[in-house]
Amino acid sequence: MVVAESEARFRRIADSAPAMIWVTDAEGRVIFANRYYETVLGAPAVTMLGDGWQRAVLPEDLPSFYAAFMTAFAARQSFRVEIRFIDKHGQARWYRCAGAPRYDSLERFLGFTGCNLDISEGKRAAEESRRNELRFRAIAESMPQIVWSALPDGRLDYFNQRWTEYTGQTGADAVENWPQIIHADDRDRTGRTWEASLNTGETYEIEYRLRRHDGVYRWSLARALPVYDEATGEILRWFGTCTDIEDQVAARQALARSQEELEKVVSERTAALQSANEQLRKEIIEREHAEEALRQAQKMEAIGQLTGGVAHDFNNLLTVISGNLERLLRRLDDDAPDLGRIRLAAEHAMRGSKRAAELTERLLSFARRQPLRPKPVDATQLVMGMADLLERTLGEQIELKTEVDDDVWPATVDANHLESAILNLAVNARDAMPGGGVLTISLSNQAVEAKGSADVDPDMLPGDYVRLCISDTGTGMSQETRAHAFDPFFTTKEIGAGTGLGLSQVYGFLKQSGGGITLNSEMGEGTEICLFLPRSSENLQNILGESLAATTALSAKAGEGTILVVEDDDDVRRHSTSLLAELGYRVLEAGDGERALALLRDNADVDLLFTDVGLPGGLNGRALAERALAERPDIRVLFTSAYAHEVFKSEDNLGKRAEILAKPFDSALLAGRLTALLSEEPPAGKPGDPAHEPVILLVEDEMLISMLATELLEELGLGVETATSAAQAMGVLSQDPARFDVVMIDIGLPDRNGDELADDVRALRPEVPIIFASGRSSSELEETYRHDRKIRVVSKPYDGRALAAKLSELGVCVRPAAPF
Repeated sequence: MVVAESEARFRRIADSAPAMIWVTDAEGRVIFANRYYETVLGAPAVTMLGDGWQRAVLPEDLPSFYAAFMTAFAARQSFRVEIRFIDKHGQARWYRCAGAPRYDSLERFLGFTGCNLDISEGKRAAEESRRNELRFRAIAESMPQIVWSALPDGRLDYFNQRWTEYTGQTGADAVENWPQIIHADDRDRTGRTWEASLNTGETYEIEYRLRRHDGVYRWSLARALPVYDEATGEILRWFGTCTDIEDQVAARQALARSQEELEKVVSERTAALQSANEQLRKEIIEREHAEEALRQAQKMEAIGQLTGGVAHDFNNLLTVISGNLERLLRRLDDDAPDLGRIRLAAEHAMRGSKRAAELTERLLSFARRQPLRPKPVDATQLVMGMADLLERTLGEQIELKTEVDDDVWPATVDANHLESAILNLAVNARDAMPGGGVLTISLSNQAVEAKGSADVDPDMLPGDYVRLCISDTGTGMSQETRAHAFDPFFTTKEIGAGTGLGLSQVYGFLKQSGGGITLNSEMGEGTEICLFLPRSSENLQNILGESLAATTALSAKAGEGTILVVEDDDDVRRHSTSLLAELGYRVLEAGDGERALALLRDNADVDLLFTDVGLPGGLNGRALAERALAERPDIRVLFTSAYAHEVFKSEDNLGKRAEILAKPFDSALLAGRLTALLSEEPPAGKPGDPAHEPVILLVEDEMLISMLATELLEELGLGVETATSAAQAMGVLSQDPARFDVVMIDIGLPDRNGDELADDVRALRPEVPIIFASGRSSSELEETYRHDRKIRVVSKPYDGRALAAKLSELGVCVRPAAPF
């Protein structure tokens, strides 16, 4: 027991450390790697065991590591070596790897324990210091004076070529024996002056006789200035010069009676030296200013590209909208309006407004990740449904072809974002074919056997994907253009003709969706871009059936209930209330949060709060919703916003009874969101209701985690009973299955897997909610159970806020302190 607790304590400490900690067995194989490996490398720490860590090390660094490790291993001695790891972003980072042998209480060798510390910043600083040193040496070598430098303790470590030319000393001889060429009568005085400057930091300046390479002593002026660390005030280095002043000294001796003339000569020489030093400083400052100006120019160029492109795209869209509205107004003034032409103008204006909304969404997607709504999608039906739109967009000069394999799998993806990506890529292809050409859209199935497989995105995980390719016969891309094609702001179009966000937005959408993207292009041979969409486990018949059933259910509930609209913009509020009234809802309206709360208290029949996120008066939409739910736990909430507000990181944070609707919206989209929210079952009771305290069965074999989870759950108002194995859990549950309101299961139990236990629990209580706790990546579990509304997954380490969110999503009442 003591050993287990000690090992668990070591693992907790190691997993919380900001460094790679590892342990080997007596054979040298890695048997433990902490979680920091996953943070840095992007792969689970368990993949580092054995010799798995070798795949993350730069291949050319492995021999040096093995040499150090095997020497230390054989001698049972500590070692330290510097190697490079490839991080999860594909970048090489330097680590100092240090290890030491470990023994048991009987002095038997158990293996090595080690720690890898990230020293990349230090390496970069050293490299920058080296470059600065090279710049200094280049400047120093170009000066006519002797230039030298010294460490803070006074040891000289550099002389320029002028020193060798003057004295005949070279290399190490100059560094070690430079005092020997100072005249013997001047050495003590020189040493005392140098020591005083080192102690006080004052400028070092002295005249002494220096032996020239032909043996002749000549007077020299030595002068040095300290360079300080701005943060600590400590001296970093000394930089000095030696100037031959034999002529000045001779003149001074010859004109001893003319002290004024002598001082003038010395002053001139000193001024020349100061001017040289000042010139050196000015060049350094000018170089820093030039670098800063370059960085600023690059920023302004990017901003100019963005704003010019946005202005170009919006002006085009405004032309479409305003032109068609003008046509519509003219048609309405006719004595016998042509309803077909009126409808066509209205449809064109609506299409322009939707494209404007898509443009703003692309900008917001670049600023931060937009919430996606991935659902099973029939990719074939989606592509075929876009054919008419694509043909109109491409124009008569472009021939559109579609090549769709039989039995293409359904994909899990946000259909709106996928349509936008296809349209974006089609427009790019059209622009690459100014003289006309062929655009081909193909669909096929693609199985990826291993990460890094040929012809797919190297970041894609093994699995099944739907491959959607868009190819053109256009001008193609150069190697340089291909290298930057997915970079934000990068575009080959003229300033103002595009934002440079198109391909980067498509790239981000695919990565966020768990898919991938590839680009193949050659100058004069066209371009092919392939999107890889994760395969859905649903079949096409189920997708069509669920869609029809959902439409029928929503239609049956449309227009039932009372909605409180909160919007500070009068025009937008009138538009929203009119739409809701047309849909058959009873509507209340308010211009700010305080007025909305007053209406909510006076109208107990309000079913849904429809509020803008940005409200005046210090009470924004999120704060209003929190206060409304505290008073009315049964109310639903629909937020609306013209941008991705900072208070919402993803829709998962909103709970089951709240959603976000992006502006602008139309009546069909609004009706669908409202009906879906209002069709949700109301919560069983008010949070914190003492009439019934929910009871949870916690199945966790790690004692400390079980204790922590128990405390968190009790703070949320739940009764907790624990089990440490699947067998014990089934024994407790079989005695009184109805006693428990929810079961929380660790996925890794000592006697069975957590998902197997969940099957047995469901056999006893088919309706009981289940929370899986996983110490590994939770994405696979979430994908497996994403259609089961009674199952949620929480990742370790978790806190009370995370548990409260999952419990609330399952309809389990928690205390008001938990987030909704």
